[in-house]
Amino acid sequence: MKYLKHFTEHSLYEAYLVGSEFPETEGKPTVQFCKLENEVHYNKYIPSSYNLLDILYANANGEKKVDSTILDPSLGYTPIGLCVAGTGFFGADEKARWMSLKYMDCDTPETGSLTAQGMNWGNYGTDITTIDNIQTTHNGGTYNGYFTVDYYDSSPQTNKIPSIFNENNEWNTSILGAVNQYAVTDIQGREKTDLILASATSQSTWMTDTSITNESDAGYAPAACCCARYHTTGTEVGDWYLGALGEMCMIIVQKTAINAKLAQIAAVYASDSISSLAKSFYWSSTEYDSNSVYIVNTNFGNVRRYDKYYSVSTVAMLAY
Repeated sequence: MKYLKHFTEHSLYEAYLVGSEFPETEGKPTVQFCKLENEVHYNKYIPSSYNLLDILYANANGEKKVDSTILDPSLGYTPIGLCVAGTGFFGADEKARWMSLKYMDCDTPETGSLTAQGMNWGNYGTDITTIDNIQTTHNGGTYNGYFTVDYYDSSPQTNKIPSIFNENNEWNTSILGAVNQYAVTDIQGREKTDLILASATSQSTWMTDTSITNESDAGYAPAACCCARYHTTGTEVGDWYLGALGEMCMIIVQKTAINAKLAQIAAVYASDSISSLAKSFYWSSTEYDSNSVYIVNTNFGNVRRYDKYYSVSTVAMLAY
């Protein structure tokens, strides 16, 4: 049932949904509208909240829609992203994070590809986005620059310190502390991608060239450039970015569930979505030092540094 709260001085009403059928909204205003004379002015009051494994769709007009189910193609919507961290997961003001349904590809940067292409991170020998005082720990000490993290839906890996989740599968702030205390809490992928793009001085025409140079030397940034060039129905060039390590970790801990959902999407929209996370290693935008970057390994559930000149797969991230 619904009930209204009336603020007389402003002719303002807040509508609430209450009852056992709406436990997530009970006691919270869901819409706001204002009555002036004989007119009612309606505005959305509470922003939409998106959940893990929701699917982001868009139609030919660019109108976006989020649904937890596989929509019938006859409705005119195309899937463009899969939610890997729900609204507010990283903090009350943080948007949901969405993984692209295609791999980045230097030959088709505008559209990506269903087949993973190995690409360099670029800027070998140059610091671009390194976080100061990153801690990587293993039983209280450093361990070859990497540590393991929990699988969300599998048996925990051994000697995992720290875990990015607590027993309730929530962001484990009690262990990880503030954002950027540990590399796995770095969620500033948007900002880091902008820094990386500004460093692509040797390929300054990457935005307009047909393809993007897959080079690891200083002045090149193929992985980030491909993410920035990528766009879909309903999104524009510049909307997508190379996720920071904390954002990319979400695809480790949800791997089994993500692959199951990707398989469902691809079964209906074969030309619009990969059917699984087929590759093991994925770049992040979080540098370890001038020569290496943090990657996620979805096969073993670990995070480690990797030289920038290696060929690694890339999926883009969207904050929405």
